[in-house]
Amino acid sequence: MSSPRQRFLDYVRRVPGARPVVSPFLPHRPLVDKTLEHMGLPSDGDHFENESRLARELGYEPMFMCGGSDLIFPWREDESLSDAEWSVAVLDTPEGEWVRTVSRQKGMFGDETGFPVKTEADHRKLQAVCDRIRDQEEAIRAYFRDCRQRAGDEGVIVIGHPHVTWLGYQIGQQNMIYHAMDYPEAYAASMEAIFRASLVLFEYAMDEGVDFMSESGYGMEMISPAQFAAQDMPYTRRLSDWVHERGGLMWYHNCGQTRKLIEAKYFDGLGCDVIETLAPPPDGDNHDLAASRRCLDPAICSKGNLDLSLLRTGSVEEIARTTREMVRAVEGYHHIHSTADTPFAETPVENFLAFVTTARDEADRLA
Repeated sequence: MSSPRQRFLDYVRRVPGARPVVSPFLPHRPLVDKTLEHMGLPSDGDHFENESRLARELGYEPMFMCGGSDLIFPWREDESLSDAEWSVAVLDTPEGEWVRTVSRQKGMFGDETGFPVKTEADHRKLQAVCDRIRDQEEAIRAYFRDCRQRAGDEGVIVIGHPHVTWLGYQIGQQNMIYHAMDYPEAYAASMEAIFRASLVLFEYAMDEGVDFMSESGYGMEMISPAQFAAQDMPYTRRLSDWVHERGGLMWYHNCGQTRKLIEAKYFDGLGCDVIETLAPPPDGDNHDLAASRRCLDPAICSKGNLDLSLLRTGSVEEIARTTREMVRAVEGYHHIHSTADTPFAETPVENFLAFVTTARDEADRLA
């Protein structure tokens, strides 16, 4: 029997007879651990080992995600500058030392001030770091090699999204708008620098056995269709074309409001093999999964849709019913049955089991 990794790859590549894939999106470790304990299985390994054990028991094909933009920007905490409230990290660049200060309580994504790109000079530092990524080749390759060894053939590995238009997560979402308007040339140069560094990262990752290269984008809650077409589409397409020219597979993540982008065929133009998460309300707007799927190019393997809040607060019966409806909605298409993003750690074990087992049974029945 083929391995979970091979089953996943065969399904995406449309190998005749490939079994439909069920793959929750990166369930939090506490959820994996408590599910194992609920089933009377050990949970004493690392996350790769624990989820692999759970997936074997439940018959699903896991996907693991490794680092991405964080490998381009190897920030290191300076303990002499940090304290109980603030984590201060530094990065040496040819343009001088770069400093990042993050609230320990809120984290970088909870406080706009934690993102390091704040001035036009910061763009030059970002570009200088990107231009020197090959100096980190040995460490980056060793990291990818370790991820592949830990995952083995138990599941596929997706590289972390570089998010070119978000500058590798080095700028706050509010500042993105201001910098694009105030420093258009610097912002454009920074996006191009992230793109070039991403190709180097992809090169190392593919050489070391990472299965999917990836990119992510914004939903309609953050971007207009015109801006998506002018900015996100070209960069994602360039990444996809580069990956496909080398025989690889491309993954695209967008967990926001994407229905209009799908209906406008913008997602078809990304050139990606897998597109997720087709999120339903309230996080997304794909309330009619069947309609969204019909708008996508049949050659694309879609993924996702199960609402995370429902998974956390609904009854077992509601989860099972919604999961069956989700599977039936994409009958006849290549679709990976999954959640709309990472299942919350607080998700009841019984609900998680209801989703996975129902999806597995219904997908196999319809295959």
